[in-house]
Formats: sequence, C-alpha cells, structure tokens
Amino acid sequence: MKPQLFTSLKGYKIKDLPKDLFAGLMVAIIALPLSIALGIQSVPETIPGGIQFGIITAIVAGFFISALGGSRYQIGGPTAAFVVILFSYLSNPDIGVLGLAIATMIAGVILIVMGLLRCGNVMKFFPYPITIGFTTGIGITLFIGQIKDFCGFTASGTEAIEKIISYIENISTFDLATFGIGALGLLCVILLPKLNKKIPSAFVALIVCTLATYLLNTFANTEIATIGSRYGDIKAGFFPIDFSGISEVKFSALIVPSVVIAFLCAIESLLSATVAAGMTNTAFDANQELVGQGVANICSSLLGGLPATGAIARTAAGIENGAKSPLTGVFHALFLLLLYFALMSVVKLIPLAVFSAILMSVAINMSRFKLFARLTRFGVRDVIILIVTCVLTVAFDLTYGVLGGVAVTVLANVKNFKTGLKLSVEGGVVFAVGTLFFANANKLVGFVEKQLEDATSITVDLSEIQRIDETAIEKLSALVKKTEAQGKAVEFIGANERVQHRLDKYLCKI
Repeated sequence: MKPQLFTSLKGYKIKDLPKDLFAGLMVAIIALPLSIALGIQSVPETIPGGIQFGIITAIVAGFFISALGGSRYQIGGPTAAFVVILFSYLSNPDIGVLGLAIATMIAGVILIVMGLLRCGNVMKFFPYPITIGFTTGIGITLFIGQIKDFCGFTASGTEAIEKIISYIENISTFDLATFGIGALGLLCVILLPKLNKKIPSAFVALIVCTLATYLLNTFANTEIATIGSRYGDIKAGFFPIDFSGISEVKFSALIVPSVVIAFLCAIESLLSATVAAGMTNTAFDANQELVGQGVANICSSLLGGLPATGAIARTAAGIENGAKSPLTGVFHALFLLLLYFALMSVVKLIPLAVFSAILMSVAINMSRFKLFARLTRFGVRDVIILIVTCVLTVAFDLTYGVLGGVAVTVLANVKNFKTGLKLSVEGGVVFAVGTLFFANANKLVGFVEKQLEDATSITVDLSEIQRIDETAIEKLSALVKKTEAQGKAVEFIGANERVQHRLDKYLCKI
C-alpha cells in the first residue's frame, strides 16, 4: 500500500504541472460556495462557525485525501450526504461540537484500521439498491431542508416530516423577494452547465445573486436574509479542538455516530473513486483510499472541520478540467486556503437563498430519481430493499435506512446464499452455475478479468443462472464498459428468458 500521490510523481512530467494547477483552481472555485453552503446547513444556527467549519473541512480534508489517498483523481471535502446526520448530531446535547469532533476522530481511526485490514474490497459487496436507496433518501431530506431559506420561511424542525409540517404552518411567512433570489440562483446552477460544463455555475450564481440582493435591499427596501444579517461578520481562521470539556462528554452517545460517519465515509469515498476510475480508465487502491480518508478526517476534526469524504462532483470537475495527478486535489486545497482568507470580508453580503439553491441542485443530482424509478421496475426483491431503505432514511435517518435495507436484503436472499455460484472455463467460455447476486457478482467479474489477461475477448455462458439481481447487473455493466475501454470484449450467452430480459434492458445503462 502506498499513497497514489507518491506513485504518480515517479513518472510526472513538468508539462503536466500547469494542467494540475488550472484544474485545482477550477475545483477550488466550485468548492468554495458549496463548502459554505454545506457548513451552513450542517451546523445549527445556535452554534457559531458553521461557515468556517465547511471551508476548513474542504481545505484540510481536501489536502490529505489527495495527498494520502489511493485514487489518482479523488478530491474530497464536505459532502451533502453528511448534512442531515451532522445537523442532528450537533443538535443533540449529548454530542455537540466536541462530541462530534471526537466521533469524527474515532471514525478516522476506524477507517485507517479498515484500510490496513484490507476491508476496502469488502465494500464492493454492498448491495446496489441500498446505496441508491439511502443516497436518494438523503437527497430528498436535504432538498426539504433547503425550502426554509429558499422561500424565506420562519420555520423550525429537525426531521424531514417536522420541517414539512412547519412549512405548512408558517406558509404566511413566505417572502417573494427571497424566493426570487433563490429561483435566480437555481436557474444559474441548473442552466449554465448545459451551455458549458466547465462554467463554475455555483460561483456565478453566488456573484449574480449577491449583486441582485444588494440592489434589492438597498433600493427596493426588501429584507432578503444574508450571511451578515444572520451571522454577523465572518472571520477566517482555524478552530483547533478544545479538549477542556472532555470530562463532560458522554462517550456512549458517540458509538453510533462514529460508526455511521466511518461507514458513510467509506461508501462515499469508494463510490467517488470508482466513478473517477470509470471516467479515466484507471485503477485505484481501495484500502489506501480508506487510510487516506481516515487521516483526513482526524486532521479535519483537530483543526475545526467536519467529517469529509471523496466528492464525486469535485472529482469529476478536476478530471473535466484536465487533472493529471493527485496534485490537483492538493492545489485545490491551497487555492481554497487563499480564497478563505481573501474573501471572508465580503461573504457577509451573500444571500442565504443562493446557498439553498446550490444545495437543492446537489440534492436533485444525488437523488438520481431516474435511476430510482428504473430500479423500481427491476424485481420485487430489489424494489422492496430500495423503498425500505429510502423511506426509513427520510422518515428517520441514514442509520435506520441502511440497517433496514440490510435486514431486508439478508432475508430476501437466504436461498441465494445457499445456492452460491460455481465458475469454470473451457475453450474460451466461462460457465456460471447458480444464482448471480450482490454477494457473488464480484467473483464472476474477477474471474472474467483474469481470463482476459491473456485474451482479447471472452464468452460467459449464463444458461445455468436462475436469477440475477440489480447489483449483479451493475457489476456486469461496469465490466463491459471497462473491457470496451481496453479494446476487449465480453459476450453473455445462453441466459433464460427472465435473465436475458434484464440483461437486454439494463446492461450498460446504469
């Protein structure tokens, strides 16, 4: 195991440095408004420093995730997946700021241990419907949480259902001017990427909405809420953890948060690294990635940051802007550091509605409603797993969603565990016998990849496969895409009517 940065620098060319610098700058411009938005939404108003928390996380965690991770292109920081659970943890008097910091450090240690024990490969067995279920649930919950500042409501509540009830009860506090600014920001964030994906739409929305708010508040006597009107002046700086109150910390209350943070970090980071690998036709070290994530979270919490993980949007932005190595993520953190100390004096002018608009866009993208709808037509078992995970996540929280999804998955696949999967190869044909599902799909993928080491094509005979689930389809789709990028081919033959129907309908359409 070795950080990808060290491996990448061995063959690094000086002509690639400007490309990494430019990509790092573009990612920093994208990450700044997003980090502020995530900080505001993750931290209750009663706790000062939410804005700084978000930026500190992006700087510190962003640096270490790229410097010590196992992915060539991974860029990390605060992510939307954490917003809902962090808000609930910080609102809990038994946890609070110090408790969350300690829980994040414990989570970091768990991640490092997972990496050293090579648990990164175990995460590949996680059922696809559960992943989509809880990410969609988090996206829905996050979207609901943005309605307050987007519409200017005077509302309360911490849970999604409580917030909806509060919005209805306080509908009379709707502010048209605030809504107009939010709508303007949302249009910028959604429409600008359609013109050019390289436009930092969130940053443009920030500038446009801030100017519009200043004009309206100054000349039209509106009272659109800004960072300054709600939080006062914002000063740049780091907030090293203060352990003076550690004697009052209820460590029993930190067990679940520590495990949840570690789990979510692992899932999100490996998902992001997998996306990056698919975009660039490269490989990554899952175990080293977990170690890097662990170190990043420990350092982030020590300096006043929040939990962090690999961020798909920032990672993809780096690749699209020409990233060549992990230096892009390192430079992005350094550029953010400069922006942090240079721009905090004007941050107070930014309207809160624009941050809600940015996060609404993030929530819509992470919810993946089209994929969710498609999965609901796949099969009864996967549908139940998907819906149970999503509903429990929205109604309660991520912990209940994942545990519920796992419980249903185990119960629904008892027979499949007994059947198992047997593989053999003869004359360039791989024969698969049994049931192909989330627990053994990687076995088939690994077997086929090994055969392709000395061949340009392989045929997989599925005539003895009785059932295939959504996770297996996703794994096979990724295999096909990967082999095609390598100039090789995988063909599936002999499937029964039910399996063939699913292959025809879903393969390579994930």
